Amino acid sequence: MSRTMPVEIWSDLICPWCWIGQRRFERALAEFAHRSQVRLVHRAFRLMPGASPQPLETAMQHRFGSARFEDLHAEVRQAAEAEGLAYDLVDAEVGDTLDAHRLVLSAAGPGLQRAVVERLFRAYFSERASLFDRDVLLRLASEAGLDHTGALRVLDGAAHTQEAQVDQVRAQSLGAGGVPFFLVDGRVAVSGAQSPRQFLAALTQAWDLAAPEPDPEDDAAACGPDAFAAPSR
Repeated sequence: MSRTMPVEIWSDLICPWCWIGQRRFERALAEFAHRSQVRLVHRAFRLMPGASPQPLETAMQHRFGSARFEDLHAEVRQAAEAEGLAYDLVDAEVGDTLDAHRLVLSAAGPGLQRAVVERLFRAYFSERASLFDRDVLLRLASEAGLDHTGALRVLDGAAHTQEAQVDQVRAQSLGAGGVPFFLVDGRVAVSGAQSPRQFLAALTQAWDLAAPEPDPEDDAAACGPDAFAAPSR
């Protein structure tokens, strides 16, 4: 019987480092000898639980100041471009992404969860779409392959709310202070948008417990629980 190795990925759909981190992980996975036996599981992490939607620029300028916000914005845009991602955050909003996470958690079937995550990331970061608008979420869910009636039922009820809360508590219990956060085979944790080399080392270590631990890369870019963008390296 072939072995399956789960990789759990905690992210928030408005965290710019999460999409970048996912791309870097995917580059590492493409080089991993046992990639066909890796099973990806997306977990919910809400950077701003309970927060009403508000302009990103207003929230971040209040948090960091105008000059620092511009520096952070330029840094993350440059990092995204290096991974082939286009970031357009003009008029972007931030807030509690619970509904978007509930749609992701409702996805079942090979590749469907990843397709929903990818569609929401691209819509938010590249297409100026709001993840706080019910009609927009329904459209994006359908485009990603979710059944429209099922997605409507999720958004009209409380389905997967508790699951999202459990995901967050579990991440924090594992020491995750922000996202992205990766847990490979329940054994090896990787925090932040690390390099593909670091992700590949983690995959290898988890597969073969005799492998040496990867060298840490301190202060990897991540989104913290009280801020949209983390300090630069």
